[in-house]
Amino acid sequence: TDLTPVDLGAYSSRVTFMLGNACIDAARKLKRLVQEAVGTEWGVAPGRVLLAGGRAMDATDTGRNISIQEAFNLAEARHGTLGSVGWYHTPTDVHGDYRGGTIGASPAYSFTAHVAEVEVDRETGFVDVRSIWVAHDCGRALNPMIVEGQMEGSAYMGFAEALMEEHIFKDAEHGKQGLHNAPSLLDYRIPTSLDTPELHSLIVESIDPEGPYGAKEAGEGPLHPSIPAIANAIYDAVGIRMDALPFSPPRVWKALTAAAAAAETDAERVAAD
Repeated sequence: TDLTPVDLGAYSSRVTFMLGNACIDAARKLKRLVQEAVGTEWGVAPGRVLLAGGRAMDATDTGRNISIQEAFNLAEARHGTLGSVGWYHTPTDVHGDYRGGTIGASPAYSFTAHVAEVEVDRETGFVDVRSIWVAHDCGRALNPMIVEGQMEGSAYMGFAEALMEEHIFKDAEHGKQGLHNAPSLLDYRIPTSLDTPELHSLIVESIDPEGPYGAKEAGEGPLHPSIPAIANAIYDAVGIRMDALPFSPPRVWKALTAAAAAAETDAERVAAD
């Protein structure tokens, strides 16, 4: 930590937030080098040099301008090969007095809402997820196409966890305890393109004051709500609460059978009373 202070890290949906702010810091330092070089060439204060629209210009006389390439050439002639190092640390005013508080609390939070449309076959327990709508507050969408791809990929992963993915270990009676109950990842079920429902991404922008240009995240946030959305849709369709993953046909069928038996017992009790 002498060279790299402890921070939140650029992982767990923090890459854009942490690295984006660090890149902005580095870019601003490079900008100052260019402004100083052009200002020296023109005999004006660096603050009077504007860099915009591919030009470097005098803020008090925009007719005095050069191309950005010329401006960078002046900076390299003055400073050598241009390079910069940027950094970012979360604001100190959000740090709390708790274990890990010196790293800092998360400076921003994303919000996501999912709506799932499902069909449930009562005879087989098969759940067919027809569509998932994903509304995600990502702050500013720096690249809307990539944000939509992230949202759809995350919703896909949540859908896969809900219906197919299962991590099973052997017990002592069925081999070496603790080993995966499958020969290889080839036997690990994940949805193909034919299994995947229609995914609809709805970007909700709320410009975050701490994020890089207002951005927050669009990675893990849109993943988790897929599971409860599908579970609630199953309940709305057939009236059973699924509380264990995956919502496989055998598990759903057993829940339907148990619910029907309980309803029949209740009906008999009411009739007896």
